[in-house]
Amino acid sequence: MTKENDIITKRNDRSQVMNYNNPLFYCFADKHFYSPEQSYTISEHWHEDMEFMYIIEGSLEYSVNGENIHLNAGEGIFVNTRRIHANYSPKGEYCVFLCIIVHPSYLSVSNYVEQKFIAPMTDASAFDYLLLSKDDWTGEIIDILYSLFEYGEQDTLELEILESCFKIMRLMYHNIDLTKIKKTASNMHVNTFKEMMMYIQNHYMEKVALEEIAAAGNVGKTLCTKIFKHFVQSTPTEYLIKYRITKSLELLTGTEMSITDIAYATGFTSASHFTKTFREQLGYTPNKYRNSNLIYDKFKFHKVSTL
Repeated sequence: MTKENDIITKRNDRSQVMNYNNPLFYCFADKHFYSPEQSYTISEHWHEDMEFMYIIEGSLEYSVNGENIHLNAGEGIFVNTRRIHANYSPKGEYCVFLCIIVHPSYLSVSNYVEQKFIAPMTDASAFDYLLLSKDDWTGEIIDILYSLFEYGEQDTLELEILESCFKIMRLMYHNIDLTKIKKTASNMHVNTFKEMMMYIQNHYMEKVALEEIAAAGNVGKTLCTKIFKHFVQSTPTEYLIKYRITKSLELLTGTEMSITDIAYATGFTSASHFTKTFREQLGYTPNKYRNSNLIYDKFKFHKVSTL
């Protein structure tokens, strides 16, 4: 496994290892606040866990396997296991939301249960995500999630989480017809995109050519670009620049490195090139970002309270 600046720990396949509330219980649950004074981004990543999010106030931009989704207050989303997903909140917008992440192994209490109920729902050929709304049957899922935060008892919380997850899986089993889900061409490129994204995340501090990125996915340059535009709405080069900028944000707020050292550490050819690109991407210079108290890590949930 690898660890990036004590923020996100990843396995060798670059899937995220969740930082659970209790290391002995594979669940992450928190209430979060994105301030309108900042812009927040959690970049493309994936993990083995199932993820639930519910928007209490404001709105949030979300993407799953390249599909963009706008979530308003009163809406939510379930993201299936190992799907590429990201979210962001533009400056000027705010969001208060609940997030619960649970490892699917807790639901596989027997081989029979896993094979009949869990595996079909979480397989790569199943649905990528499920939108949650109070206007249909998924409103029951929202009620279950909300009650955990509002009425959960600390001494039995782990049992309540497991009970809630089983209730949710039962609702999905009864309401989702997996036979009607068709695997699209874009779904078949998920692993290819992961390989190419992994290459960028492993080599962003170096000089990276389009040919190298494409080779990591064993595709040509044209298909490489097409895949990136589907999953992240940008070219491989644009994604590389964006990733370098996000890594620089971690160094600007988490270290005392000079602007020049940060520029070289994140793959820019000079401090002036870094500053120019930074301004183009964010609207202000690295120094202004560092000195104006913009200290919220753009690649980490901002915690408000815990269960």
